Amino acid sequence: MTDQLTPAQHIRLWNDFRQGSQDAFSQLYELFSADLYRYGYNLVRNRQLVEDCLHELFLHLHDSRAKLGPTDNIRFYLYRSLRRRLLDTVARLNKLDSEDYIFDKAEFLVQPYERSLIEEQLVDQQKALLIGELNKLPKRQKEILYLVYMKGLTYAQAAEVMDITLKSVYNTINVALTTLRVHVRTAFEQRGALLSLLGAVFGYLTKI
Repeated sequence: MTDQLTPAQHIRLWNDFRQGSQDAFSQLYELFSADLYRYGYNLVRNRQLVEDCLHELFLHLHDSRAKLGPTDNIRFYLYRSLRRRLLDTVARLNKLDSEDYIFDKAEFLVQPYERSLIEEQLVDQQKALLIGELNKLPKRQKEILYLVYMKGLTYAQAAEVMDITLKSVYNTINVALTTLRVHVRTAFEQRGALLSLLGAVFGYLTKI
């Protein structure tokens, strides 16, 4: 089951959960747990640690539901909460340097319902080229693109999730997209692909 909720449905589901609905809590877990795990594993390449933090997060949500604030984007709320919990746990365990580990070995894996970054008309070869170039980007650039373009968070939400300034988000995205324009164009040209299709990747970009 994938998250296809409208903002109004996000609000209604979240409010039902906060008011004590067990069915709403079950829906939250079904809708978001797998997605949260993927994001968490991109942040920290330790399956057990991610599973433990995810379990603790949902337990905390259940026990503290009456004290939680409102939201019209549950994914943003949960991403922010899981990221903070993971980084706090990593720092407490002192097992690794969290800044170096975050998104360091992450890879973009496009799910069937994640079409905001790569549109259906791109053929398999072109998608593979683009994903290959995405995975070469520095870790912070990858995480911001992941949050904004693959998960639909706003720039402000991505900044809050990552605990950085809005200006940093804008600057990082601009650098990442400039890099992608250059390297994807080169890769497409080398393989004789149609450059015009790259414009479909980022809706607000002019075609190159």
